[in-house]
Amino acid sequence: MVAEIPLVPVNLATVALESCLYGAFMVLAITSISLLRARNVKLSSPIFLGVVAMTSTITAHWILTVDRSFLAFLYFENGTSPLGFYGDLSQITEVVKTGFLMATLTIGDALIIHRLWIIWNRKFAVLIFPLSTLLGLTVCGVGITYQFTQYKPGQNVFLSEAGRWITSDAVFTLSTNIYSTGFITWRILKSSRAIKPFVGDTSNLMSVLGIIVESAALYTTWSLFFFVTYQSGSNLQFNAVDCWPVMSGISCMLIHVRVGLGWAHKAESTGNLKSTGVVSSGIQRPGVAVNISRAVHATRDYDLPLDELDGSQSKLGLRQSKLSV
Repeated sequence: MVAEIPLVPVNLATVALESCLYGAFMVLAITSISLLRARNVKLSSPIFLGVVAMTSTITAHWILTVDRSFLAFLYFENGTSPLGFYGDLSQITEVVKTGFLMATLTIGDALIIHRLWIIWNRKFAVLIFPLSTLLGLTVCGVGITYQFTQYKPGQNVFLSEAGRWITSDAVFTLSTNIYSTGFITWRILKSSRAIKPFVGDTSNLMSVLGIIVESAALYTTWSLFFFVTYQSGSNLQFNAVDCWPVMSGISCMLIHVRVGLGWAHKAESTGNLKSTGVVSSGIQRPGVAVNISRAVHATRDYDLPLDELDGSQSKLGLRQSKLSV
């Protein structure tokens, strides 16, 4: 049965799997930072700080995962009891590693909330729920880290005091990501329908939507994998939880890299705006003049401020368009 997988092999598999994922993450992280700097993003911007902070916590987590494998097989009781080492969750390296795990998840959720805030034109009302779940995640992170310091060797982690914190932690981060992704999707689809009569081609919006949904699905799937394995009492949860930070990082960096490379932005979008005449005003033709005024969600290139996802500074606003026939 899955729940009977030995603890030591699971942790050895974690070292290999997390190392592979960390390599992929570092490629994305370095590319993301390079693209942000190429776009002259301020070092103090939330996006840049978030990327750097996430890279730091994920790197620290991976270093501790590798370090613990050396401690288990070489140094703890001269390498004669790796099971005793991995089974003791109060080890200082495990406690610190858990702290970096929770910090990474908190940063990742904060970045998706920032993304939601940008796309919803900085409306605080839509942030009430995700900010509440982010606060809950932070409290649970502190609770889990503390409970691991109180862990007694031989205690069942699935029945320990940390169990309720771990369950709540998974629920909070899932709620944040599902809510935020859902509202982002709704906003983009609504805006796409609103501007389609004027620009015709809204494939750039759909491309960005696809990027966000795919990344969110990746993170949500892994979070569900951890939640299910933990609730079923399987040792696979150790594999899932240790790879959780790097999966969060990959999900986040994929958005910055793909948007930053211009996959979600078409160069001809500005040309489309001009060709439609949506932003022109006062064009007179012989005959009866009819002025039509319509508020349309747009930016300088007639789009949502999706370029802020990779650090540029365009703003979301209402542009008044006047057509004369």
